[in-house]
Amino acid sequence: MDGEEAMALTDSAVRTGARRNTQGGYEQAFVEAYQRYYTKVFAYIYSRVGNVEITKDLAAEVFEKAYIKGHAVREAAAYMTWLFMIAKNVVIGHYRRHKREIRGLDRMRESLWISEPSSDPEDDTLQSEAASSLLRHLRRLSQRDQELIALKFEGELSYAEISAVLGLSEVNVRVSIFRALKRLRRMMEEEAL
Repeated sequence: MDGEEAMALTDSAVRTGARRNTQGGYEQAFVEAYQRYYTKVFAYIYSRVGNVEITKDLAAEVFEKAYIKGHAVREAAAYMTWLFMIAKNVVIGHYRRHKREIRGLDRMRESLWISEPSSDPEDDTLQSEAASSLLRHLRRLSQRDQELIALKFEGELSYAEISAVLGLSEVNVRVSIFRALKRLRRMMEEEAL
């Protein structure tokens, strides 16, 4: 790897806080970017795939592609958005290869149990029922709405970053997420009646 490539990723890693380093600058910047973004990329992929082992493989593929092509990213602020574009394309490629319907949020239940479990069995049951209801309603949304919600809440991307990943205007992203959440809320309220 030549010095120009190392400097390009090092420049793009400014946002990650990576230090410029003449020897191994590219590798150091990549490692720091990996450490900073892996959890978000993993959460996003998991929300679309719903299987931990497949998610690990796809996340590895994302970072492999990022390592190989990382020198092409010229703007520091664009690195995370570019990483999520890769993740989105890797997930699409995964489903194309396996020719199956997207079941992105089917197994997200496990990820909802991040907080400490309650000591009250009744609370556990109510929380489980609420999570099941939420997942069931999320699956009823369109694939586009599911994608938007996954990028916003699982990937923790800003509206501007989602707009860059999906190629939509930022206003369109904001309105679409608002409407998707409104549809989700309406479905849940109708069930409660």
